[in-house]
Amino acid sequence: MKTSLYSLLFLLLLFNGSCTNDADSERPLLVLANTEWELQEATLTGRGTVEVPGSSTSVPVSIDGVGQDYDMSLTFSDGDQLVAATGSFVFDVSVSALGVPLQSEEIPVEGVEIFSGNWELIGDELVITDNEEVVKLEVVDNSESMLKLKGVIDASDFERLQEEGLTVSESSIEIVLVK
Repeated sequence: MKTSLYSLLFLLLLFNGSCTNDADSERPLLVLANTEWELQEATLTGRGTVEVPGSSTSVPVSIDGVGQDYDMSLTFSDGDQLVAATGSFVFDVSVSALGVPLQSEEIPVEGVEIFSGNWELIGDELVITDNEEVVKLEVVDNSESMLKLKGVIDASDFERLQEEGLTVSESSIEIVLVK
């Protein structure tokens, strides 16, 4: 009886260990060469501080942005490894401190400002180089018809908001592209 119980446990462990879960399986191979993608979604998050007028006190702020008016596509070429973006979208960016809205602004984004230059896929990172500027985006998820990317945004991209005492300490963007 003990032998049968041990044999049954061994078979259960063997069977359980040999099964794969869909969540554990790898994403499909990402092929960017000779493809065109449309921007479907863009979100922005960040943190920073804002100086209280008339004092030297700074208050922590959160920055949130949601894309709208999407009319942008990206084309990845093969031989010369160039990526070209056409079109634009608008970021509706809001800044709040302690849950209180401080500022809101619509910021137009031209595709060529972010996505133009030579591209290279290094592991799970899409690297776009244009002259001396380098954009690195992590491939968060992908399928044959969807590509989700996430990356850090340079604080200088917030120049329009920083004029009013805002200092951005960190920010990131997440975008979803579809074929």
